Amino acid sequence: PNLKVLENPYSPPYSMTDENGSVRGVMGDILNIITLQTGLNFSPITVSHNIHAGTQLSPGGWDIIPGAIYSEDRENNVLFAEAFITTPYVFVMQKAPDSEQTLKKGMKVAIPYYYELHSQLKEMYPEVEWIQVDNASAAFHKVKEGELDALVATQLNSRYMIDHYYPNELYHFLIPGVPNASLSFAFPRGEPELKDIINKALNAIPPSEVLRLTEKWIKMPNVTIDTWDLYSEQFYIVTTLSVLLVGSSLLWGFYLLRSVRRRKVIQGDLENQISFRKALSDSLPNPTYVVNWQGNVISHNSAFEHYFTADYYKNAMLPLENSDSPFKDVFSNAHEVTAETKENRTIYTQVFEIDNGIEKRCINHWHTLCNLPASDNAVYICGWQDITETRDLINALEVEKNKAIKATVAKSQFLATMSHEIRTPISSIMGFLELLSGSGLSKEQRVEAISLAYATGQSLLGLIGEILDVDKIESGNYQLQPQWVDIPTLVQNTCHSFGAIAASKSIALSCSSTFPEHYLVKIDPQAFKQVLSNLLSNALKFTTEGAVKITTSLGHIDDNHAVIKMTIMDSGSGLSQEEQQQLFKRYSQTSAGRQQTGSGLGLMICKELIKNMQGDLSLESHPGIGTTFTITIPVEISQQVATVEAKAEQPITLPEKLSILIADDHPTNRLLLKRQLNLLGYDVDEATDGVQALHKVSMQHYDLLITDVNMPNMDGFELTRKLREQNSSLPIWGLTANAQANEREKGLSCGMNLCLFKPLTLDVLKTHLSQLHQVAHIAPQYRHLDIEALKNNTANDLQLMQEILMTFQHETHKDLPAAFQALEAGDNRTFHQCIHRIHGAANILNLQKLINISHQLEITPVSDDSKPEILQLLNSVKEHIAELDQEIAVFCQKND
Repeated sequence: PNLKVLENPYSPPYSMTDENGSVRGVMGDILNIITLQTGLNFSPITVSHNIHAGTQLSPGGWDIIPGAIYSEDRENNVLFAEAFITTPYVFVMQKAPDSEQTLKKGMKVAIPYYYELHSQLKEMYPEVEWIQVDNASAAFHKVKEGELDALVATQLNSRYMIDHYYPNELYHFLIPGVPNASLSFAFPRGEPELKDIINKALNAIPPSEVLRLTEKWIKMPNVTIDTWDLYSEQFYIVTTLSVLLVGSSLLWGFYLLRSVRRRKVIQGDLENQISFRKALSDSLPNPTYVVNWQGNVISHNSAFEHYFTADYYKNAMLPLENSDSPFKDVFSNAHEVTAETKENRTIYTQVFEIDNGIEKRCINHWHTLCNLPASDNAVYICGWQDITETRDLINALEVEKNKAIKATVAKSQFLATMSHEIRTPISSIMGFLELLSGSGLSKEQRVEAISLAYATGQSLLGLIGEILDVDKIESGNYQLQPQWVDIPTLVQNTCHSFGAIAASKSIALSCSSTFPEHYLVKIDPQAFKQVLSNLLSNALKFTTEGAVKITTSLGHIDDNHAVIKMTIMDSGSGLSQEEQQQLFKRYSQTSAGRQQTGSGLGLMICKELIKNMQGDLSLESHPGIGTTFTITIPVEISQQVATVEAKAEQPITLPEKLSILIADDHPTNRLLLKRQLNLLGYDVDEATDGVQALHKVSMQHYDLLITDVNMPNMDGFELTRKLREQNSSLPIWGLTANAQANEREKGLSCGMNLCLFKPLTLDVLKTHLSQLHQVAHIAPQYRHLDIEALKNNTANDLQLMQEILMTFQHETHKDLPAAFQALEAGDNRTFHQCIHRIHGAANILNLQKLINISHQLEITPVSDDSKPEILQLLNSVKEHIAELDQEIAVFCQKND
């Protein structure tokens, strides 16, 4: 008998066909053995996937399917002989250095649709995209080309394909958790006898022989697989589509050629009209353009293009409904206005802002509707005039007006706030002074009134200081001055300064630190102390009972950097969430704070100071429980031990018999300073402005000048500069009520030894006077006066010496101005007489420098060319006589 065998030639090494159409591979050899055993002959019928093809053929169209994979579902359609080959299922993937034996989310994995394993794998890998293919062998190439990420195949099939066709390109690994594939023979349901015959024949073949045949075909040299039948259908489809594409392209090209020729004819008719219209529109200085009903710019003049930058011109040519078009708002408005009135020729205008690629420009835009009867359409004829400069001028005027209004409102608000904050302590001081002026107070009451008035004045100074701190912080003029600081000591000392306040309110004030020993941090001590003092003062102010605790710690970052963490915790009234949000704003106070004294600036200053130190100030508070402020500041650290020797506090020693000149235009300030200096045992002379002070210094010797910086006629800065120009070594202290750093720098830069801030207390005066070199008993050094020659010429007669010096001083002050006037008037005779008199007086007193200068003036001929030189020499005489005046004043005062 001759049996029809369904043969899949694309499933090596199981089954293949040679050039004669004979069955080859493992199945071919087994069929040959069965032929020898039973005498059965087999005729191959080629299919691409045998098991499904067998079920689809008509009854009698086939007799046997070799290499069929057994499954329970298929037993409903075919009969299976006993399995004679068992092989695992594997995944086949591209080989790569980082290849992993697993499937990843999103992978494309192919599985032959005749594998019953599909549903099980889909449940095991739900995140994988499964693609069913007709033939496993054909899918190997798609995996290699990267069209697929993986392929499901049997191990024998994948081993053969990889070893023979894709070495070093593909690899396979077992699929865990799935049963092995059992290969057998399949028969139609109505052929149980054939099944029994084949089973007997298969049982007669030893398993070793089956294994030998399998190894033989796996190691067989490459066998050419003819895939024409597999791909012929696709080839015919692609060829047909290509022919259709070429044909349609030729037809389309012919159509386009006719269209181009027709268009050229029409274009020739329109060129004259277009040229005329363009010349007309380009001659207009303002931009104009035409927009069709759909919002496309169909024409414009050259002014339109030049209005935009090259890049932004592209946006201007977009459809007006496009969100990137600068005219989107213009078109929307125009459409709404004219959509219902197409016959209306009214010109509509409106002001818009558009972007020309450089900046926003303000334009007065106009448009009108133009109907096109031939096409039954309409277009907009549009244009605009740039009014940016006009608008900016109007806006600038409006802004300045608003600024003036806001400045007036801010000024009024500031004055109202400061009026209340300043008038309150001033009213208290005036009240205490009124009480002190009466006679009904006891000694204790007078002392108490004085103490309270002084404390109120100090609080007023603190308020002014806070206002200045806020101004410096907001203007960026607050300069931090970091130093190496022992933080635990600084915190402890600050805490001790508040001990009396805490004790008076029966509040437990504690200070603890976990700082490592011998560590210094680099920080501005004044700013840090100000923050701590403000927070500690607030904690004590709003705590009526309980405790205030301060803890300090240091968190290391590395060997040179760390973070200071400090908490100030109180058991006060606490804050609500609404109050916490307003707490760090200028002049803001809580409901409890408004019952206390204060400006509402302290916490704002703390916040800004911590911010300037690159730190953070946070707050945690609960009403009725208390408040905790936490400060964290990054700092540099050093393990260097501060070797500061404790010095016993030395009593302040004041110099004796100082002659002091005070210059101030305010009588009250002069009186207060004079009484303070008198109380310290010093004689004081007064001047009402810089001019009077300069004259007094020139006429008399002083050991110290204390001057106000703001005075009429000549302020303290100019007075200091003039004294330093005269080479005066007189110590000069400046006084100012403007407590700003630049005011101090200005004073020191012009030559002041100190620049102090008002009010000047007795303690401050004592401190600075104790540091002043005592000059009262030091013999004055005369740079120009020859006292020894004067003594010899007068037989050491002090009265005569004073008379000679005073006469010299009087005459030179008369001759020198006369010399200036004569030189200016061109009176050479009078000029030389004045210079000769000065020269003679200098010879009598042996004033060598004055002798040399006056001699040079006498021998220099007066002319227009020499006049600048003569003026320079006269100014030298003037400066020298001023220095002589000071020395004469010192001599006369010393010997008075």
